[in-house]
Amino acid sequence: MPDRSLELIQNSKDVAVIAKTLSQATMIAFDTEFIRESTFYPKLEILQIATPSDAWLIDCQALSKNEMKPILDVFQDPKILKIVHAAHGDQECLLSAYDILSSPVFDTAVGASLCGLGDNIGLGNLIRSVLGIELPKGYARTNWSKRPLPKPVLEYALLDVKHLIEVAGILFERLDQNGRRAWAMELSAKFGDRKLYEVPPEDIARRLAQSGKFHVRDYAVLLELVKWREDRVRELDVPRRWLAEDGVLIDLAKIKPTTVEQLQGFRGLSRGEAKLPQAKKILSAIEKGVKNKDEIPKDLKERKTLQPNSEESLGIDLLRVVLSLLSEQYSIASKHIVQPQNVLPLLRLHPDSVAVLQTSGLVSPQLGDAGMQRLFAFLKGDLSLALESGKRVKLRQ
Repeated sequence: MPDRSLELIQNSKDVAVIAKTLSQATMIAFDTEFIRESTFYPKLEILQIATPSDAWLIDCQALSKNEMKPILDVFQDPKILKIVHAAHGDQECLLSAYDILSSPVFDTAVGASLCGLGDNIGLGNLIRSVLGIELPKGYARTNWSKRPLPKPVLEYALLDVKHLIEVAGILFERLDQNGRRAWAMELSAKFGDRKLYEVPPEDIARRLAQSGKFHVRDYAVLLELVKWREDRVRELDVPRRWLAEDGVLIDLAKIKPTTVEQLQGFRGLSRGEAKLPQAKKILSAIEKGVKNKDEIPKDLKERKTLQPNSEESLGIDLLRVVLSLLSEQYSIASKHIVQPQNVLPLLRLHPDSVAVLQTSGLVSPQLGDAGMQRLFAFLKGDLSLALESGKRVKLRQ
C-alpha cells in the first residue's frame, strides 16, 4: 500500500493489509495514545505500530473490535516480539479496549533500567541517549479524541514508535554483554499478567491502612468502603477521585456515619453518592465492616512490621543511598536490586553471612557475588559512606 504514515487508518481493508505485513515480521513496535481524565478506564484513541521499515497510525475510534481483529491476532502471536516503552499503560489500553494483552513483549524502559540508563527513563530521553535523536516536545496534553488531528501531532505520535525497534536492538546488545537479556524479558513478561491491571480491593485497603494515622481496628470498615468504591467507579466509568479520595475513605472508616444525614454532611464525598439510594450502599458497607472485625490481617495488627521507628527511618535513608551507589556501579536500577517494599525488611534482617543475604529473597541474585558482598559489608557495619572531595558520595571500608 502507498505511504500513508501521516494519515489515520480508518477502514478495515487497510487494517487487514497492515496486519498481513506485521504477521511476516519477527519484531514489531507499538505505542498507544489515550485519554483518561474523566473515565476510570483509559479510552484508546490511536494505536501506533511499526516494523523496521514502516509505521502506521490507526484510528481506534473509527474501528470496531471485530475490524481490529487481524492486528489483535498479531499482538498475541507468540512468534512475534512486540517492543513497547513503559508497557503498563499500553497494555492496560489493550485490555480495556479489546480484552487482550500483547505477548511476548520487550519493555525498553525495563531494558534501559538494566543497562545503567536509570529507572523509569522517558522515551524521549532514552532515544536521545541511545540514538542521539531529539523528539519534538509539547504534545503531551494533546486531546487525542479530536478529529482531524493536526499534522505536527501525527508526526509526534509516529516518532513515538518509529525508533523503538532500533532502540531495542541496541539495548539487546548491551544486555547480552552483561548476560541480562533473559532477566529483561522476564521482567517485561510481567506486563502480560491480567492480575497486574485488576488490583484487588484488599491490596488497596492494606496500602491505605499502613498510614501512620490509621488505626487497624478500622480496617474492616475501610476494606468494605474500598470495595464499594471499586465497584461503583467501574459501574460509572469515572475516576476514583470523583467519588471519594483515599483520605475520604480513611476518614469515613474512622467516623463511621450511620445515617444519610451524617453522610451528607461529610466533605469530600461525591454529592450524588451521599443521596439516596446510593447513600444506603455506603452505610451498608460501613455496617458490614463494623461487624467483620476478623478481617484484620495479622501483619496489620503487628504494626511494627509495617512502620519503621525513628532510628530505622535514618537507616533506610542510608540504605537507599547505598543501593543507589550499587545501582550506579553495576548498572542496575536500584528497584531491581531491592524492591521498595523490601527495604525495611532488609534493614531488619541482620544477616550473619552473605549466604543468609543471598537466600533471604530480599535481594536480587542478579546483583552478583561482588555486589552482594558489598551490601553485606554495609549491613554489618564494615562499609561506610564517605564524602570524597566534598562532592561525591562513596562506599569506603
